[in-house]
Amino acid sequence: MKIKTALKKYQALPCATGVMSAAFAFPAFATSSGGETTTTSMTSLLKNFTDVAAWMWVEIGKLLTWILGQPILMLAMSLFFVGAIVSFFIRVFHSV
Repeated sequence: MKIKTALKKYQALPCATGVMSAAFAFPAFATSSGGETTTTSMTSLLKNFTDVAAWMWVEIGKLLTWILGQPILMLAMSLFFVGAIVSFFIRVFHSV
């Protein structure tokens, strides 16, 4: 009944736009621009993943260096970690 009401009110299904915009994008990813078929080996996928992971660790290191240089942010992080440790011990000793 809701679908029938939506068709009368909107002259279309409300979710159809989102579904079709995602569905129409898939052929663009499935074909290459030159028309030739490309095969990706596991080695190249792992190399790409390794490059992205290495970049991510470098950027996280820069962020942590900056955070640890700010006393108020270091205080907030320490409160979070102290709370996590306390809650861990509460769970462990409460279950005994």
